[in-house]
Amino acid sequence: MGQARIRQCTRDDVDAVIGLERQWEQEAIAYGDFKPMSREAYLTVLERFPAYFLVAEHDGRLVGYIHGSVQPSAAVEVTPAQEPYVEIEDLYVQPDSRGQDIGGALLERLFEIARQEGIQRFVVGTKSKEIDKILRFYRSHGFTPWRIQFFK
Repeated sequence: MGQARIRQCTRDDVDAVIGLERQWEQEAIAYGDFKPMSREAYLTVLERFPAYFLVAEHDGRLVGYIHGSVQPSAAVEVTPAQEPYVEIEDLYVQPDSRGQDIGGALLERLFEIARQEGIQRFVVGTKSKEIDKILRFYRSHGFTPWRIQFFK
């Protein structure tokens, strides 16, 4: 597989993004209720934060996406009050495209866009059942875990 092209999501991409999200749901790789977003919800996200909604395209089809939202002043324990940050809402790459750093390319492009707007901080959560893999991935992109819950 050649390199995927990372670009901004468009209205024309939303149905393909929904298809990827349905594939994510079918994988059953996250804990809890998977609540797929409606088309209208995706269009709202795209309208509110267009720069922070990216897709990965390969051979004319979407193979992954990321979207986030700018939180202007709502501090969390690890960010200073009044300092904006990007909360990464979703990051998904379809199974047959994994292991090719497409997720990393999506994430790094999101970082670049935010930094161009003066935003240096990012927050992401996960309910993945593959927590060790997820921790390695986000750590490799500069994230530090600050809150972890366990169950038995």
